[in-house]
Amino acid sequence: MNGLKRILCAGSVTADVIVTPADSIPTPGTLRAVDGVSTHVGGCAANAAIDLAKLGVPVTLSCKVGQDSFGRFVQDTAGNAGVDIRGIVADETVGTTVSIVCVNSSGERSFLYNPGSAAAYTREDIDSQLMEECDIVFVAGAMLLTKFDGEPCAQFMKEARSKGKFTVMDTAWDFDDVWMPKIQPVLPHLDLFMPSLEEAQKLTGETEPDRIADRFFEMGVANVIIKLGKDGALFCPAGEERFKLSTYRSIKPVDTTGAGDSFCAGFLAGLAQGWDFRRSGAFANAVGTHCIMAVGASTGIRSIAEIEDFMARNTVG
Repeated sequence: MNGLKRILCAGSVTADVIVTPADSIPTPGTLRAVDGVSTHVGGCAANAAIDLAKLGVPVTLSCKVGQDSFGRFVQDTAGNAGVDIRGIVADETVGTTVSIVCVNSSGERSFLYNPGSAAAYTREDIDSQLMEECDIVFVAGAMLLTKFDGEPCAQFMKEARSKGKFTVMDTAWDFDDVWMPKIQPVLPHLDLFMPSLEEAQKLTGETEPDRIADRFFEMGVANVIIKLGKDGALFCPAGEERFKLSTYRSIKPVDTTGAGDSFCAGFLAGLAQGWDFRRSGAFANAVGTHCIMAVGASTGIRSIAEIEDFMARNTVG
């Protein structure tokens, strides 16, 4: 695995308390039993970083947690997975971000979310030396980073790009319902933007993936990928023909938590090896499929060799 590019994952980190199955919320004053409750590290940046480490790609995580049990859990879990955790800032003034993830019988999820430390993350929390050490800079969880979204993130990505870094961003759901104003300053400084279809529709007001990609190109993004969930993804490399890659729809999802983050990690793992968009995209779909095969965002992720073996033994569609 020598010679792989190093990736900096910066952004949102949570402690995910996952409840299964949760097909409905009990009415006030009533009690409902569930089969399982488990705690996992979540958040876009942490999910991607842990996935990359499990794949065997060198990765550094930059985020903010509280000086509490959830924060220690995040640090221990990421470190034990092989992530470089020098960039995790523990702040005594905030609590670690927590999500209650309710997974229904079909594997789909809904969330109760406390912004906590993610909302307090700032540019000053990112160690510039750690950025210098990396080849790819990935901001994950834009929309949830109250003090970093917008102009601070734009300046950071501009700086990273000026130093020869490949800049990448994905988004999370904007519970403030502001959308495009939060990220538009960042777009001209992105080598790659990877939103989900639902998020991209909210950002642009468009419905069709190709038209959505056109809008992002108009705003200065160099390359665009639109994640289409169970339908795979649309890949729009600069100056090349666009293409869509299907995923492994025959695999029944156990838990879709973190699937988009796993897709991003898989694609970045391909770039870290020097693969082109098509090969990286096919690998990304396979990594995302492994995510949904187990409870927890990173539980099902395997090594690059194991993922490639899965791809050789299974067909898409």
